[in-house]
Amino acid sequence: MKPYCGEAGNLGDTVVTLLDRLAGQGYKLYMDNFYNSVALADRLLQMDTHICSPLRKNRGEPQTITNISNSDLEPGKIISLHNNRVMVLAWRDKKIVKMITSLHQDEMQTAEVWQKGHSERVPVQKPTCVIAYNNSMNGVDRLDQNIAYYPCVRKSAKWTKKCVLYLFQICPFNSLILYKARNPQGEHRKFLPFILSVVRSLTTLGHARAEEAGGEDEAGGEDAGGEEELDVGRQNKEPRAPSRDPQSRLTGGIGGHVMAKYRATRKKKNPSCVCRVCKKREYRRETCYYCTSCLIPLHFKECFTLYHTQRDFAGHQ
Repeated sequence: MKPYCGEAGNLGDTVVTLLDRLAGQGYKLYMDNFYNSVALADRLLQMDTHICSPLRKNRGEPQTITNISNSDLEPGKIISLHNNRVMVLAWRDKKIVKMITSLHQDEMQTAEVWQKGHSERVPVQKPTCVIAYNNSMNGVDRLDQNIAYYPCVRKSAKWTKKCVLYLFQICPFNSLILYKARNPQGEHRKFLPFILSVVRSLTTLGHARAEEAGGEDEAGGEDAGGEEELDVGRQNKEPRAPSRDPQSRLTGGIGGHVMAKYRATRKKKNPSCVCRVCKKREYRRETCYYCTSCLIPLHFKECFTLYHTQRDFAGHQ
């Protein structure tokens, strides 16, 4: 792998460098349209390497191909030019598709494709080079398509971050391919459920380790106040208080709810949160206690009692 960093030289040098020892052995190279050109096709042909690829505009092709539009070609028709070594072809499908190849002739071949309004594949005529490219690049195109649905790459001043995140995106997709190969009847067949399963397994493992560490701390410490404590630090995070009041807050009476105290963290000796009852009454007062079943921060006695006995606890005096 060699990222192109806009260094001296041209894009063709990157392709030749990546070929390395494979050049000169008669291989057929299928690639996307970012690197290719007529000059590169001639250069690789001298190295006994043939190519087939879509072609971008102004990559050394004749002006006849460069300036062609939908009005110049009927659907399904082609126009091709060659120099006895490399052929450039334009074919009108839904739009103009341009190809460059040193492997194929300007011949048409039947292929079965899905079309709107048909329940079965429909035979259509396509250029031989297009069919060969689709068959050879199918796996790569599917990779780009699937990871594009769930992108994690974001705009960044450092290109290295985008490169690393892209590699992280590729890893789960490759893992899914291996999973399906080794488990033909496995549970996961699609990309998104597989990613979610991996994330759940990794986060569950981390949460279990945090609980083990928290259990060891509680076993070694002393509970001076006789109240249940919970570490809200980075290592033992509790779930955040829900934004909406849970329906279970009025069930079971006061006896069905237990107060707990937030345990000290590395940053705060006495961590606290805004009391839900006080907040509804437009008083911003914090408390270091919360209800273990509702996960709502509350003051002892009055606020705790009102929250678990009154439907309109904010307006009750």
